[in-house]
Amino acid sequence: MKKGFLSVVIVVLAISTSNAQITKGHVQYSIEMTSDNPEMEMAINMMQGSTMDIYFEDNNSRQEMKMGTFMTNTTIYNGEENQSLMLMSGMMGKKAIILTSEDLEADTEEGDDVDFEVELVDETKEILGYTCKKAIIISEDDNELIYWYTEEIAPAERGEKSNDIDLPGMPLEFQTSQGEMMMTMTATVFNKKFKAEKGWFSTEIPEGYEEMTMEELKAMGGGQ
Repeated sequence: MKKGFLSVVIVVLAISTSNAQITKGHVQYSIEMTSDNPEMEMAINMMQGSTMDIYFEDNNSRQEMKMGTFMTNTTIYNGEENQSLMLMSGMMGKKAIILTSEDLEADTEEGDDVDFEVELVDETKEILGYTCKKAIIISEDDNELIYWYTEEIAPAERGEKSNDIDLPGMPLEFQTSQGEMMMTMTATVFNKKFKAEKGWFSTEIPEGYEEMTMEELKAMGGGQ
């Protein structure tokens, strides 16, 4: 799949939500990484203890992904501005990328979008007290991924339409392929309320970050 460590994101969708769905919350996921390639053992050890936090309310969301000792990746989507900000901090320094709706549309027109086949399965299991349904996702490169989503929680809004997978709710457990590594993310905490810090959903680049374009990121190997 296209998404690398610098741009990995959870499944989100742009659909209308019912009044029964929870539309504000904080989800924390633990991340387990596995590989059939023994040469990946060092990379897996470096990323032990990785976590991902998603904060969402109204049309805004904030995703914080801590990849062990390797890097931290924060992606913010501001619905009023229809703009995303990606912040990366780690071995490559502190980098920032602003993505507008025009950027995302241009990326799609250039053929960078990824096609998925979604099969909703009549199978359930409970995660954090929520009934989750199973979805099987087949990517264009024939990778099969498993998602467990709950219809009780509305999916976080992000605005990046080209690579999103349409599901009827928030995934509380899912897998994503990163080259020869499989990442399994499982929700360990869900809070219906959280206190947003000042500028929590701002897409203004913080002090100390160097702005770059998605093209520059791809040239460094982070966007593939």
